[in-house]
Amino acid sequence: MQQQISIQSQQINTGFNWSDYFSFRKMITLKVIQVVYAIVAVIITLGGIIALFSGSNSLSGQIPGGAFTIFLFIIFGNLIWRIWCELTIVFFRINSTLNNIDVNTKPGRRDE
Repeated sequence: MQQQISIQSQQINTGFNWSDYFSFRKMITLKVIQVVYAIVAVIITLGGIIALFSGSNSLSGQIPGGAFTIFLFIIFGNLIWRIWCELTIVFFRINSTLNNIDVNTKPGRRDE
C-alpha cells in the first residue's frame, strides 16, 4: 500500500524541473509558438485592415484587385500562418509522445 502511494506521488509531481530544462527534456517551444502565433495573426490582420483603409495612394490602390485581394491576404495569410504553426506543434507533440512511451516502457516499471 505504501509503495502505491509513493509511486502515485511521484507521478503527480510534474512541476518545473531545472535539470529537465537544461537537458532539453522539457520543451518550452510549444508555449512560445502559441504566443508568437497570436501576435503574428494580429499583425497580419491589422496590416490588411490598414492597407484596406489607408487610401488610394497606398497599397490598396496599387494592388490588382484592390480590396478583394487584401481580404484574401487577411484570410489566407492567417490560414497559412495557422497551418505552419500547427505543423510545428505536431513535431513537438510527437517528441512528447515518444518520450512518454520511453518512460512507460523502461525495464523495471510494472503496472499494478
